[in-house]
Order: sequence, then structure tokens, then C-alpha cells
Amino acid sequence: MNTSDLIGTWFLREAYAVGAGGERLYDVYGAQPSGVIHYGSDGRMMALITHDGREPLDGDRQAAPEAQRAQAYKSSIAYAGRFTLEAGWVSHWVDVSTYANWVGTALRRALSFEKDTAVLKTAPQMQNGVETVIKLVWQREPAES
Repeated sequence: MNTSDLIGTWFLREAYAVGAGGERLYDVYGAQPSGVIHYGSDGRMMALITHDGREPLDGDRQAAPEAQRAQAYKSSIAYAGRFTLEAGWVSHWVDVSTYANWVGTALRRALSFEKDTAVLKTAPQMQNGVETVIKLVWQREPAES
């Protein structure tokens, strides 16, 4: 695997949690999330993911009701930084993020290519007392509606 395989823009097709036995547990961002991740030839990347079923805010993003703004934050994630590849893994070195806790960290993901998709998987992590891996499937071109 080399960097040129990853360079370009990819669109999120699905994201779901996988149990320790390999079983699909639940959709992480809903049944039809939206997302885009871009890997540039300059070694930088950007990602944006939004949950399925997001509602527009009433008014601009500062004047909208607090509950709507909180829901908008809760149902999206964005970050950008450098990326590096090593032996089946891609690391995203976060410079800026809507989730401030990620800034200055590396998000390491297992990387594989399956047919026309790139698959990113997190390391095993505990979520609600269950060990899970989050699997994100990315496709170079958006699926036709």
C-alpha cells in the first residue's frame, strides 16, 4: 500500500460498530450518514462526518436556540491535520477539530481497500461496556441517488 492509493476525496457510505465476535452491532451515525474525507498529496487530510436525519437550525448558528445548537454539535465531527501511512495503518495527526480533545493527538486507523472502497477501522475500544471496533467505509465517488 502506498500513499498514492489514498490520495483524493472519499465519501462515507456507512459507519458501524463491530463486536468482538465480528458481528455488526449498530450504525454509529445513523443508517445514512454523510461524510467526506480528503487526503492531499501534501500530506494533509480533512474529514467531516454528519449523522443521518439532521434538522436545520432556526436562524443563524449563533442565534439558534441552544438545544438546536447542541444537537448540531452532537451530530457532527470535523477535523484536519497531517496524515502518515505505515504497514496497513493511517494516522491522522489532528491540528484542528470540532472535538477539542483530539487536537494534538493522533487518530490511528487500520486501513484496507475492498473493491472500490477504503475501509478505516479504529482499534478496539469500550463503548457502553462492550468492546467494539468502529468500521467506516469510504468510496471515491458518491453513490447515485
